[in-house]
Amino acid sequence: MKRKVCILASVFWPIYPGFGGRHGYILAENLIKAGYDVDVVTAFPIDLRKKGNFFKQKLISKEDLNGIRVFRVFSFLPTGHGLVRKFLFYVSYMFTSLLALPSVRKAHFVLGLHPPPTFLVCPGIVFSRLLRAKYILRVTDLWPDVVFDFELAKPRLLEKFVVSVTNITYKLADHIMTFTPQIEERIQKLGVPKDKLSMIEMAVDSSLFYPMPDITKEVEGLKLPNPKDKFIVLYSGAFALTYDFDNLLKAAQALEGEDILFVLLGDGDAKEQILTRIDEFGLNNIIMPPAVSSPHTVAKYINYSDVCIIPLKPEMIASTLTRPSKVFEFWSCGKPVISCTSGELEALANESGAGITLRPGDTKCLVEAIRHLYLNPNTAAEMGQKGREFVLKRFSYEALRTNLVHTLNRL
Repeated sequence: MKRKVCILASVFWPIYPGFGGRHGYILAENLIKAGYDVDVVTAFPIDLRKKGNFFKQKLISKEDLNGIRVFRVFSFLPTGHGLVRKFLFYVSYMFTSLLALPSVRKAHFVLGLHPPPTFLVCPGIVFSRLLRAKYILRVTDLWPDVVFDFELAKPRLLEKFVVSVTNITYKLADHIMTFTPQIEERIQKLGVPKDKLSMIEMAVDSSLFYPMPDITKEVEGLKLPNPKDKFIVLYSGAFALTYDFDNLLKAAQALEGEDILFVLLGDGDAKEQILTRIDEFGLNNIIMPPAVSSPHTVAKYINYSDVCIIPLKPEMIASTLTRPSKVFEFWSCGKPVISCTSGELEALANESGAGITLRPGDTKCLVEAIRHLYLNPNTAAEMGQKGREFVLKRFSYEALRTNLVHTLNRL
């Protein structure tokens, strides 16, 4: 008899830049390939370019997505950026997800992916108890820590409440899949026993994100300068408040007049702030293409670049515990990565030899690192090759599938 998994993921597929969702689809797709039946309970797609999306929702709908049964429920879809909009989205999904309960199949496992654990305490427990399934929580970052470290929410009382609810969610779960060793260690310190934890690392589709030999032809139609004329520095992903775009723009300012072009691809809460700062600095060596949601198009932009960058803010202590999924896409395309961070990303860069890590907020070192790779293309190419080899060896879909199946069989 086939085993069945019900996935709770408020954002699934298709995705809009700045809201994630691809990780959930990757897990579901690999569970299908491993022989599981998969139901997904999610919200309707978010696309900030289409303001009428909120009014086009049904109470609940069902569709088939490459063998995955997807149930979409009404929610307060964000019509713009900001923490309050996301909070309302998460809270509404927490309750409206229950509308799908009569429709999903009886499952062996309920896997809570998104929103953060605080908002999964209700649907996770209700689904798992009524479906008589094991409740598994997937923790990709320590969300309460990020919010309060960065003072996105300041009241001390609110912080205590959110942390308490999150800890309750950890304790009620039958098992927790963590993203990195440091996240696993942090959760253990909260009193969660080690045998309740397993580490399932990120994976990347290396057949989608791969080195493209003739990139000039691939990027035709994207209205980009000829990559042979410039050294391209790319940031791709969410314009989140956790990233230090000010530092990146200061580096761009210091490198004006050199044959170096910065490309910022994405969308998110910090977009208006970035545009304002570009005007203030009077920068002419930065382009911001329209946001794209197609992974294949993202792969083209990555291949268009010579180096990719991940500029985390110095105060984002919690972010050092996780690994942005974009780094695996960069490496899978054979690109070196400059990361302004410590912790997990620094350890991966040292292990792979595929990048340079800097102190967060250090503009001078960032400028020197970009210029070093610009002046030493063979070094950059060697780092990129090491990144591709590293991903194929450790972060392939096959490795993810093996770890997933092993963990589920153990339960």
